Amino acid sequence: MLKECDEHIKCQCLNDNHSEQSIQNEWFEEMISSLKIDQLLMQTNTIDEQKKEVYKAMMDKNDSKVHQYAREMSSRHFIYNLVESYINELVERKTELNKLAFDLLNSKVLVWAEIKDDDEYSEDSLILSAAKVNNEFYKYGIHLSPTIVEESDNIKIPDHYNQAIFK
Repeated sequence: MLKECDEHIKCQCLNDNHSEQSIQNEWFEEMISSLKIDQLLMQTNTIDEQKKEVYKAMMDKNDSKVHQYAREMSSRHFIYNLVESYINELVERKTELNKLAFDLLNSKVLVWAEIKDDDEYSEDSLILSAAKVNNEFYKYGIHLSPTIVEESDNIKIPDHYNQAIFK
């Protein structure tokens, strides 16, 4: 019985290693294929301008430019996910908003929210949603900073914000 068990474990380990190797091989094949496509696009001068700049920085061994690009791309990724999580949280809490707008300031996403007068539930929801999302995304160096106004405050959304459609 023990020998059977050992053989089963050994087979399972071999299968796991084979599966991991398969995934690794597939990933490298896709990466090489993508690079070859980009090489062809570079040769025919049909590649996206931003990609062209990144490849040029890599070929020129301009590490600062490459890292700058990587940082910009990771920031976009995390900021998009942070805003999406915040909106999903507001929807899940059935938050009633008159207006919602966003702006980006370095690693801070500014939120401008207008609610009905004396709507304590929506105000709490905006604050708690921000707290939850900030707790999730602080490790990536970004956070939300909400500003909440009521209808009767009669304050328009500042020009540097981008209004979201939220209904």
